[in-house]
Amino acid sequence: MIRKVYFPGLNGVRFIAAFLVVIDHVELFKSYFNLRTLWSDTLSSRFGQFGVIIFFVLSGFLITYLLLAEKEYKGIHVKNFYIRRILRIWPLYFIILILGFFVFPQINLLDVPNYQNVGTNFVEKLLLFIFFLANVAFVFFPGVAYANVLWSVAVEEQFYLIWPNIIKYCRSIFKALFIALFIYMFIKACFFLNIFDFDDFWASKIYKLIDRTRFSAMIIGGFGAFLLYNSWNKVLQFIYFPIIQVTSILGLIGLVFFRNNTPLYRFFENEVFSVLVAILIVNIASNANSILKLENRYLDFLGKISFGFYVYHSVIAVICIKVFIKFYPETTFLYMIWSICLILLVSLLTILVSYLSYKFIEEKLLKRKYMFSNIESGDMVKKKE
Repeated sequence: MIRKVYFPGLNGVRFIAAFLVVIDHVELFKSYFNLRTLWSDTLSSRFGQFGVIIFFVLSGFLITYLLLAEKEYKGIHVKNFYIRRILRIWPLYFIILILGFFVFPQINLLDVPNYQNVGTNFVEKLLLFIFFLANVAFVFFPGVAYANVLWSVAVEEQFYLIWPNIIKYCRSIFKALFIALFIYMFIKACFFLNIFDFDDFWASKIYKLIDRTRFSAMIIGGFGAFLLYNSWNKVLQFIYFPIIQVTSILGLIGLVFFRNNTPLYRFFENEVFSVLVAILIVNIASNANSILKLENRYLDFLGKISFGFYVYHSVIAVICIKVFIKFYPETTFLYMIWSICLILLVSLLTILVSYLSYKFIEEKLLKRKYMFSNIESGDMVKKKE
């Protein structure tokens, strides 16, 4: 008998995270064309930064919960876990990799001023992308147009390489989570303070790589899953309080719109944001009185295709900007209308492309994914209800 796990509203969380990244990248591409943009005051870049963190916290939460359920039910089969990840992630990852390295550079319509198109260090970057080290390529080499977005997917795959073994073999999952978070933060602090006496270039690059990798977000998501799975009722009741939910929402808004450049704040910013997101995810997933209600058929559909939405949107954004730049208005009010319409158009076209990708590529492989699991989760559960 297969055990079933379904959390309402989490597809909505996925889409919100992806949409924040789309806003960020539309503004970024506008800046490449020397158009007025929110990117100039870093606001839109923070949408993207925190959108990715939401993805990471959600991934840590779901993967940890499902691994805990699998461990208790019939034990974790690590090989099957990796097969499931391959079926879910690899097809779109390698489609974008191939297009980004070999196809898009040949299409004049996709040329963007100041946007690196493979360029130098081709072999090094290609190898790093192939072996899911796109985050390393992102930090140490010039970018790869339209494939750069894969850096966050690579980070998740690196985390998944380690995490199932930790859950499988550790007796105390809480201690494992605490130790993992401590080790990550300790290494991050070492390079932040440059205690290894590296020259400034290498210290800053390695710190940027560690900070961008953001394993802490996935571990914090794992803490949320552990609390929920083991029914730590006193902690959950605290998290469920309306005032805690409201405080978390206001805290997230504050982090996005009010930047503090002090070193201590910058060091802990991602982790603070991750904790607030984890609180809201636990509420959305398990609290009947959650302030945020994200379970409906529209967000469910959008969340289901969110992986495609995330990896395809950059190409569509550039095409839309190139087509509609001739309608770019001069007045501030009309500019705002134009910008909103641009984001909506990019989103609608990307939804269409993502749906086709899901229907003809992803869905068939996702059905096979469940052949390698004792735990039935997400959309497959909902379809059978």
